[in-house]
Amino acid sequence: MATNSLSKKIFTNAQNTILSAAIVISAMYGVSAILSLVRSRMLATHFGASDILGVFYVADRIPNLIYSLLVVGTLSTVFIPIFTDELKKDKDLAWKTASSVVNASLFVFLIFGLIVYIFAKPIVIAVSLGEFDLQQIDIAVRLMRIMLVSQVILLLSSFLTSVLQSFKLFVIPALAPVVYNLGTILGIAFFAPRYGIYSAAYGVLIGALLHLAIQLPLSRHINLKYYPRLNIKDKGLRNVLKLLPPRMLSASLFQITSLANNSLAILVSVPSVVVLKFALQLQTFPVLLFGASIAQAALPTLSYESSGEEIAKFKSIFLTSLHQVMFLVIPFSVILLVLRLPVVRLVYGAANYPWEATLATATALGFFSVSIFAQSAVYLINRAFIALKDTYTPLKVSLITFVISITLSYILITKYSFGVTSIALSYSLASILDVVLLLALLSKKVGGFSLERLVLPFLKISYAAIFMGISLYLPLKVLDLYVLDTSLTLNLLILTLVTGSTGVISYLFFTHIFKVKEVILFYKLVSKIFTKFHNITFSTKSDITIVN
Repeated sequence: MATNSLSKKIFTNAQNTILSAAIVISAMYGVSAILSLVRSRMLATHFGASDILGVFYVADRIPNLIYSLLVVGTLSTVFIPIFTDELKKDKDLAWKTASSVVNASLFVFLIFGLIVYIFAKPIVIAVSLGEFDLQQIDIAVRLMRIMLVSQVILLLSSFLTSVLQSFKLFVIPALAPVVYNLGTILGIAFFAPRYGIYSAAYGVLIGALLHLAIQLPLSRHINLKYYPRLNIKDKGLRNVLKLLPPRMLSASLFQITSLANNSLAILVSVPSVVVLKFALQLQTFPVLLFGASIAQAALPTLSYESSGEEIAKFKSIFLTSLHQVMFLVIPFSVILLVLRLPVVRLVYGAANYPWEATLATATALGFFSVSIFAQSAVYLINRAFIALKDTYTPLKVSLITFVISITLSYILITKYSFGVTSIALSYSLASILDVVLLLALLSKKVGGFSLERLVLPFLKISYAAIFMGISLYLPLKVLDLYVLDTSLTLNLLILTLVTGSTGVISYLFFTHIFKVKEVILFYKLVSKIFTKFHNITFSTKSDITIVN
């Protein structure tokens, strides 16, 4: 009984602080990301850097684009503050608004989904730039149609995620992506021998069903109400629609960037899509683990302090959060830069994944890792603009950097034959420009940041990271050349763990030497996790029933 009570408290307790919410989001994303890497490893094992796997990733882009536009543009941003505000005034009205929003989203998705379903073949030909043969087009069409069904389920499930987060319930919504990835892994494991590449699409469908199923029981806990109607006169729905355009444009631009990069990779070769996908997946891990989670957790506080009288506090919270993000992501970027080849070999080094593809993935990862700090910072800066009710400035900057990134990639590929790694290089340069422009514009908007307070912590963290890089590189070379036979997976794992651990320890040491205040965050995170678990465990002791 004590165990059941403990589980209930963990899953149903609200997370009321930025730190506790960030811990939950980060921890669950870490598990989900590891499972995502396992899924990619399984795909590499079964299909390698092949044309057929490239076809799958291309087929996934369009359904994912529609889903991202609706969910990222609506449910994960503008819906939550409106729904939360209405909950305070009238719960029944809030549920009616929520029903209208999800019904409208579902209606729009079904329209676009039907269009994609009917015109799947010309869409595939356009996205692949005419590089697919007839058999590849046919396979891509079938895959796309299967995954359209999955996206409908994910849309409903993501709506439920947003509702639960509005009640400050983060644990179960954070677990949903974990079971989603488990579902995709199960699909590949059980169906690959019989259905080939279609097993990946079936896995996505299984994952979507699990994503929804794990959240349904908690809907009873919040007394969720659903009205099967679409009231276009609903005030909450109208408020959502007013806030929607810039967010949808930003979301669409992000997806168009991914789509364009996929198409540019096809110009190199169809397997290059796989190389790009795998490199992006690895470099995105620290970006979402720390950058996105801290930004998401900080948004409510930034919004609360965004008025003119509180702008000094707003700037202080923003800078503190920014430096905390930098403290956490910069060492990860150094690890990925120095250990890019062993990391790629460990994650994707299957028999069907050739050495040439491994080298290309590692090189692309190296270029991506240079801008991890910028990509992470952009999440927080964009949330700062949203808190200031300015969604157009980030959109304008993104348009500029998008044009620069795609143009540079196209020139490097078509004129200089630089290959798929040129996409990673262009993306990184554009990301760094993005963060510089956004920081300058945000500083102007809030009356200026103290240059010393903005730059000095970043420089200290960077110096510590440089020394960390040296402490990584030296043992890496010694162990690789003189101690371990890294052709064996176990030795490769030992090499990565030993050098990575050495780097992290040296980073903590040098940040302490350089008196980086953000080093306290590391100890605070660890302390918070153990304290939270101890308090929950201790509180359940009173729930124990002794039966004679």
